[in-house]
Amino acid sequence: MAQINDPLNANVIPNSGKGDLGLVSYVTELVRASRDARNQNYQAKWDAYERTYRGIWSSADATREGERSKIIAPAITQAIDSTTASIVDAIFSRQQWVDVSDEVSDEDHSEVARSQAHLLEDLELTNVPDAIAKVVLNGCLYGTGIGKINLIKKRIPVVSAQGSAGPVVDFIERPLVVLQDIPPWEFVIDSQARDLDSALFLAHETHVPRNVVRTKQHRGIYKKSANVMGFNTSGNPFPGGMPAVNPNRTYADKDGSVWVTEYYGLVPARLVRPHVDVPADRIEGNGMVEVIVTLANEAELLRIVLNPYKWRDRPIMAYQHSYVPGKFWGEGIAGKGWNSQRGLDAELRARMDALGLLTSPMMGADITRLPRNPDFRIRPGKVWMTRGRPSEVLEPIILGNIEPSTFNQSSEMERLVQVATGSVEANAPLNTDRRNETASGISMIQSSALKRMRLTMRNIERQFLNPFIRKAMWRLMQFNPERYPADYEFCIKGTMGIVAREFEQASLTGLLSVIPAESPAHGLIIQSIVEMSGTPKRDELVAALKQAMQPDPAQQQMQQQMQQLQMQMLQEELKAKQLENAKTEAEVSLTQAKAERERINAALEDDRVAVQQANAAAARDKNIINDKQTAIQARKVEVDARKVDKKGD
Repeated sequence: MAQINDPLNANVIPNSGKGDLGLVSYVTELVRASRDARNQNYQAKWDAYERTYRGIWSSADATREGERSKIIAPAITQAIDSTTASIVDAIFSRQQWVDVSDEVSDEDHSEVARSQAHLLEDLELTNVPDAIAKVVLNGCLYGTGIGKINLIKKRIPVVSAQGSAGPVVDFIERPLVVLQDIPPWEFVIDSQARDLDSALFLAHETHVPRNVVRTKQHRGIYKKSANVMGFNTSGNPFPGGMPAVNPNRTYADKDGSVWVTEYYGLVPARLVRPHVDVPADRIEGNGMVEVIVTLANEAELLRIVLNPYKWRDRPIMAYQHSYVPGKFWGEGIAGKGWNSQRGLDAELRARMDALGLLTSPMMGADITRLPRNPDFRIRPGKVWMTRGRPSEVLEPIILGNIEPSTFNQSSEMERLVQVATGSVEANAPLNTDRRNETASGISMIQSSALKRMRLTMRNIERQFLNPFIRKAMWRLMQFNPERYPADYEFCIKGTMGIVAREFEQASLTGLLSVIPAESPAHGLIIQSIVEMSGTPKRDELVAALKQAMQPDPAQQQMQQQMQQLQMQMLQEELKAKQLENAKTEAEVSLTQAKAERERINAALEDDRVAVQQANAAAARDKNIINDKQTAIQARKVEVDARKVDKKGD
């Protein structure tokens, strides 16, 4: 790692402001110490990841001594590109990828919709979607995606009127936010911090063309008294921290560039007061002040200002692609699949080295039977001069053949890369991964990858996108209140990525086979399939489907009339059935009454017979009694007659 080989702040020129040395020393020492800690732990890994992703070979990546092949398998590259494409598509799959949520008590939502349209228009003017895509790529590759918000004024052409010669175009200056992607080797954070909020400072350091610095000095953004000298290979040495191992990041050829360090963090108030006035309410309990300091070549103070933002926030956002508990730097796709990628490269390189030995084998020769200074180069028509039979003097040395099983081994290593990185591409041969033969097997692979992708999307939304939109709106409301007059709550509505939508489309297509076409859910499923498609006419198709699902007023009125007629018919049928049921019930009651009457009549007839029999018995008894009474009466008469006769005698 290159270091500044001159004393600290040796390049401070005499016309620097009073107190610059203490402030510059304080900032430089903090940044250098944290930069060294970062490089010691991560620089070698980041360089190796980038070389593998871009297919650049280095001797440091050799898997064994004597390795000759320099091939690098594209497994990691494919996994990174696939994941990046899915995440970017998940963010920007909708035209309105930023949604504004207003308070529930606010009944007028027109202002919210207008602010949302303005925000989308301004973000498009500064190519924010492209910057977000670069941040996501850095996150997938290095494990941490970092971005910085800059505020600029841009001249916007506006058609004001229609003149005789055509439309009149005027230019207006509008404050806009710009998102700048920061590679991890250009970002320095307090080495003891685990997140942005708890860090003592954040710093962005990079090479800037000298003319850009001079322009800002001329406009009054930077101090005009600062003597800015560009670094070059023969003059001033480069500052430490910029990696020079990777040829893609070698800055030795950038003659005249200025090493600019932007420091966002806390500085003791005693070092700030010589440069700017510090109000008492800006000093925190530990005597520190939140400032923005810009240095040139770690020696010249270009600018120092108190944090100018109303919400006192820092303009840098970062997210971890995969969580690494207790650390600020996350784990990316390259880090997860690094070991498997190394094994795959070792397998392929060993095979290619073996192929080289088989196609151009080594030769054994009898040196006593060869001419002096023999030329062993091979070319068509060459004549080999030997003392004796060439088959006896020269003999190829074959070290063995290539095992066919190495094909399966390389496929297995590629599968391990996919498992480690969560890539959903089914590239493994069928005889290696049998899940590729069936739709259910592919679905199992995709479902596992989608879970990882959803976790990463949550990290991006919570740690990067939502803070970015919030910070951007705060700045626009502060510096452009005419266009953004109020404070709103913003949230990101990210949808599913490419693979997730294909998976959902297949599931919804399967549902269509079991849901009848006349069902209301059938149209909704078709609408969902179209919404998740990538066709350019998606919005028009969705609008047409919604319109088709809405009934015609005349047809709807006719349907209502038909429903009313059907209801009346149903009511009449119900009444008829009720009358029929009542008639049936009456007939059943009549039948039951007749049966009861017959039963009662039969019972009465039995009673009448019994009464008649009883009456007959009673008559017989009465006749007997009468006969007895008559006999008794006759006997009495006879007795009385006898008594009379006796008396007469």
